[in-house]
Amino acid sequence: MKRIYIITACLLSLLAACKKDDSTSGTPKPAVKVSGLQTSYNVYTHQDFLTVQPVVENENEYNYYWTLFNSAHTANQGLVIPDTLALTKDLHYEVMKDPGSYILVFNVKDKKTGVTTQFKSTTIISTLNMNGWYLLKDNAGKTDLDFIYNTGRIDNWISFYNNNKSLDGNAVKMLFVPGMKKTPTAADPYNTLMVLSENDAAVYRIDNGTMVMDFNNMFFTKPAVRKPQGAFQPTALNTVFFMNNGRTYFMSKGTLFANMPTDANGINYTNISPVSTTVAAELLWNRNTKSIFTITGANYSELKFNTGGGRLMNLNAELEWAAGYPNNRGVALLLFRNPKDTGYIFKVDGRFGPLAGYPPDSVVIARDTIVPEHSLMHAGKICGNYDVDIIYYSVGNNIYMMDLATQTPALQFTLPAGEEVTAFQHIKYPVPASGVVNTQNWIVIATYKDGRYKIYKHAPGSTFTIQAKAQPDFEGEGRVTSVMYMEQGNGTRSF
Repeated sequence: MKRIYIITACLLSLLAACKKDDSTSGTPKPAVKVSGLQTSYNVYTHQDFLTVQPVVENENEYNYYWTLFNSAHTANQGLVIPDTLALTKDLHYEVMKDPGSYILVFNVKDKKTGVTTQFKSTTIISTLNMNGWYLLKDNAGKTDLDFIYNTGRIDNWISFYNNNKSLDGNAVKMLFVPGMKKTPTAADPYNTLMVLSENDAAVYRIDNGTMVMDFNNMFFTKPAVRKPQGAFQPTALNTVFFMNNGRTYFMSKGTLFANMPTDANGINYTNISPVSTTVAAELLWNRNTKSIFTITGANYSELKFNTGGGRLMNLNAELEWAAGYPNNRGVALLLFRNPKDTGYIFKVDGRFGPLAGYPPDSVVIARDTIVPEHSLMHAGKICGNYDVDIIYYSVGNNIYMMDLATQTPALQFTLPAGEEVTAFQHIKYPVPASGVVNTQNWIVIATYKDGRYKIYKHAPGSTFTIQAKAQPDFEGEGRVTSVMYMEQGNGTRSF
């Protein structure tokens, strides 16, 4: 930051000295008299117009133009080339530049002598995108985001920033991906949102909303079948993973997605479930082997069991829901359904040691059976709770809570008639960690009815129960499938 201030000061000094004088007269030209300029301006990109109407004495004697310099110039990287904003005395510029610190220059050129006098103002361009709620939705076969901040909202955020272009197909997933880079050694990482629809996928910068890559250019070798199914950000932030048509792809940030092996150690990995979750490593379900495995770095690892019959291997069931609680808790909950609709809930130790088999057979903390008649086995959407072994779920428009210790469902409330639950999440910000104070703690429910969504934010009580709300917190057009809270450009994980 200190370096930017020094560079800015240097630029201002240079500009202050920059007077072009082609006059051969020995008589000094009277100074240009200008009023109505501010020393600084603060505007929002993609929201505001930068409007300046200076008053110039004898204004017909001059020509005018406005330029904008980026003050974040790196030394020894060539000349600072400004953008020309207008060729008129009055400026009415729609702000579309990236957020940052700039120098606005009003250039006044004497028609007779050619002398140009410059008047400088610092200009801070900010973005609204860094703080608020992002709602992943689909509407009429298109996927987009609604963004809601303290004083307003941007509906169809993707379309708004990208020439009215949303993603084709219904929504699949939204993922916060920090620290993306243009090259592996780039010194200017930026935070992004990865958005998947059933037919497409793209990565968008959070600060300016622009797309930086899509399905056509995010792979070293583009998959022959376009079927995005999921994406996940490990706790090791230098990598990110993508799932397409039952296969996984690995990216080291600053590069592209690379194919992971289809076979390793005699095991086939071409039919992977999109249901997964993150703890110390990513937990995934191999539909071919009916087993849980992990990905660490760019490598597959099978869970190790010496006793207990390989309780997460060769399981005659399908993974229906998974919730990982990294950092402080270090556990995951996995819900399976067998062919007879009996459920199995596993509580898994999500730390590196147990996942790698150290100590032996320590990965499964508990396993419980859920009878087919239990309301959980008829749930539409399921939600975990980061802090305790509690599951929330919907059956129709009824909302239940279940403590894993008792498995007794407790009806919390009934939503208005006709409202279908489309998303159910526990959102905590920041992601819980030692010494971190959470500023947000909500059980969030999204519903859909008659082409519109409603978002209800429920504060869990001291016993983790949630209460009905008379009115939704947000409403809009379309069907919301995921909710994310963002603060200072950092997004939440969902539990």
